[in-house]
Amino acid sequence: MLKWFLHRTIRAMETRFSYDATYLHELTDVSTGAMRRFMKAQMALRWHGPVPPAVWHCAGIAGALLEDCGPCVQIATDMAIGAGTKAETIAALLSGAPAPADAQLAFDYARSLLLGSDTLDGLREDVVKHWGDEGLVALTFAPMAARNYPVLKRAMGHAKACQRVRVGSAEIAVNPVLKAA
Repeated sequence: MLKWFLHRTIRAMETRFSYDATYLHELTDVSTGAMRRFMKAQMALRWHGPVPPAVWHCAGIAGALLEDCGPCVQIATDMAIGAGTKAETIAALLSGAPAPADAQLAFDYARSLLLGSDTLDGLREDVVKHWGDEGLVALTFAPMAARNYPVLKRAMGHAKACQRVRVGSAEIAVNPVLKAA
């Protein structure tokens, strides 16, 4: 019964976001316990605290981008749009153009955090000034959660090459510099 429910939940996500989640179906078949734990972990990290959801999702896009610039960035983008992030903001972030300050800060913080870059301390201070310690935690959870899907997907042999990301009605070429470690 649990396996049936998990597969149904995954199919609903696939339909809603036009996303191939074969790897999640395979994880469910391998171990329903592992899939339940994965889902619980992901749900626990979906907390935005004082950070507006539209901005929080920008940090999630950065997390997905560092692990995969294909379908996982697409679904992160679609979720961000669903949370109210403007398409032009996402397009700017993905192409490396300047974006609104809050979105840019969230995106830059997430990238710096995951890359362990020299800019992390300054960005951390900026995040705390802007949203407080809870905001820092929230903007840490977003890229952590976002990168889990592409890591699991790659581990299960389902990683894809980079692709253009559809943002609204436009296709955006991801700036390759943003993928660099």
